[in-house]
Amino acid sequence: MRVASLPAFVERSGRTAALLGWLLYAGLLVGLFALLPPELPRLEAASAILSFGLVGFWRWAWGAMHLTRSAIYSRLVFPKIRARAEAAAPPPALYVLVTSYRMPQALNAAVYGRLFDEIARFGVPTMVVACVTDHADVLTIERSFARRDLPEGSRVEIISQRGKGKRDAMAAALDLMAADHPPAGAQVVLMDGDTLLGEDALRKTCAVLTAEPRVGAVTTDNLPIVKGGGFTREWYRARMMQRDNLMGSMALSRRLLVLTGRFSVFRARLATSNGFVNAVAGDHVDHPRLGRIRMLTGDDKSTWFETLRTGWDMLYVRDVAVHPVEELPAGGFVRASSALMLRWYGNMVRSNGRAVALGPKRCGWFLWIALLDQRLSMWTSLLGPTTAILLALTQDATVLTLYLVWVLLSRGVLCALYGLTTGRFHPLFVFALYYNQVVGAAIKIFAYHHPDRQRWTRQAKTSGGPLTRPSFGARLSGPYLVTSISLFMLATATLSGSLDAAPSARHPWSLGDALFTPVRHPSVHGPGS
Repeated sequence: MRVASLPAFVERSGRTAALLGWLLYAGLLVGLFALLPPELPRLEAASAILSFGLVGFWRWAWGAMHLTRSAIYSRLVFPKIRARAEAAAPPPALYVLVTSYRMPQALNAAVYGRLFDEIARFGVPTMVVACVTDHADVLTIERSFARRDLPEGSRVEIISQRGKGKRDAMAAALDLMAADHPPAGAQVVLMDGDTLLGEDALRKTCAVLTAEPRVGAVTTDNLPIVKGGGFTREWYRARMMQRDNLMGSMALSRRLLVLTGRFSVFRARLATSNGFVNAVAGDHVDHPRLGRIRMLTGDDKSTWFETLRTGWDMLYVRDVAVHPVEELPAGGFVRASSALMLRWYGNMVRSNGRAVALGPKRCGWFLWIALLDQRLSMWTSLLGPTTAILLALTQDATVLTLYLVWVLLSRGVLCALYGLTTGRFHPLFVFALYYNQVVGAAIKIFAYHHPDRQRWTRQAKTSGGPLTRPSFGARLSGPYLVTSISLFMLATATLSGSLDAAPSARHPWSLGDALFTPVRHPSVHGPGS
C-alpha cells in the first residue's frame, strides 16, 4: 500500500532488499559451514546440554501449538464467525475516538479522509471525537469532513489534549460519548491518529461485534506503512507477522493478550461505563517494591484488562487490516527500536501480574498459561545464546559456530511456517526474529525490574515515578541490583552445567583451557565415563 500524500511511507521493501536478504542469509550459512571442523566437538557438559534441550523442546512445542491454533482459527473457526457476521444488522450508532499528537498535516488529511470515506461507505450515523493538539488539525479535519457525504446525524467533536497526555483526552472523549446516551447496540472505535483504515474496516469489524453477543471487543490485523531502510521496514513487518499468528491462536480461546490501540472496536455500554473510563484516565498497578505506579503508557492494556476483568470475550478479525504509519524515533536502529520495545514490553509487564491474579476461571486456562509464559520467556529466550557462549568459553569455540548455524536454519524454517499461515515472508525476517528474541528478552528483563520507567516515543511526557513512597528495604534493594542479581543467576545456572566436566583438550585454542584449568576434576572423563 502506498499513500500519495505520504510518498516516503511504503508497506514493503523492494526487490533489492529481498535480494540482499537472500545473499546475506545464504552467505552466512555457507561461511559458517566452512568454519566447522571435519569432526564436531563432543561436549562434556551433559547437564547443561540436557537443560538446554528440554527448554528448547518446550519453547518449540509452545510455538508449534500457537501455529497450529492460529491455523485452526483462520481456516475453520473464523470463516463461521464471518458467515454469522455477514447476516448481522449494522449497529444503530457508531462512535469513533481518534487521538493525534502533533501529526503532520499530510498524515492528518490521509487518516481522517480515509476514516470519513469508511463512515460514508458504512452508512451508520457516526460521532467522531478528535483529540488534537494544534489549530491546524482542526482546520484539516473540518475540511475533510465537509467534503464527504456522510450519513445523516454524523458529526465531529474536537477535544484539545491540553498537555495532560493521551489518557486524559481519551477519558474526556469517552465522557462526551456517554453524555450522548448511546442507544442499545451502539459501538465505539478507539484508534490512533496515525492509522489508516483498510477498505470496509468499519463494516466488517462492527458486524463481528454485532453477531457475537458475548464478545465485548474486537481488534484487527496491522499492516504497517513504514518510512526507513529495508531492515527497518521488515522489522516492523516481522513483528506484525508474529502478532497475526499470536492473535489467531489466542482468539481460538475467545481471549486476546491486548486490544491494540491502533484500532479496536468495543461495545458502547462497555466503553462508556464508569469502570472503563476510570481505567483509561487513572489506571495504576501496585508493585511490591516500588509502591503504586501510575500507568502513563499502555492505554490499550488498560482497556484490555477492563474488558477481561468484566467477563467479556474478545476476538481477532483477521480478514480486516488497518495500516499504522510507522517511523523509528531518532538515534539509529538499535537505540530507536530498543526505546519502542521498552515501551511495548513495559506495558506488558505492568499488566501481567494483575491479569494472572484474575485466575484461570476468569482468564480461561490458555490465556492464563500464556500470561505465565510471558514471565518465563524473557529468561528462556536468553538461555540459548548464554549456553552457547559459555560452552564456547569453557569447552570448544566450535559450539558458537554450531549455534549460529542452528539459529539461521531454525529461524528460516520458522519464517517459512509463518509464511504459510500469514502469507508474509521475507529473508530479512530471519534476522529480525532473532534480534527481537535476544534484545527483546533483555529489554523485558529490564522492564520487569523497572516497571516505573515509562516514556512516550512521540511525546516528551515521562512517568513521574511511583505514586506512593516505597519502603526503606525496597529502596535498598534497588532495581539495578535486582536486575544484576537475576542476570548473574541465569549465567551461573548455565555455567554450572558447563563446568561439570573437564574442558575438551582436542582444540588447544579453546579459551576454556586458559580460563578454567584450575577447576578440572580428574575423576570426570566425559559422557561415556
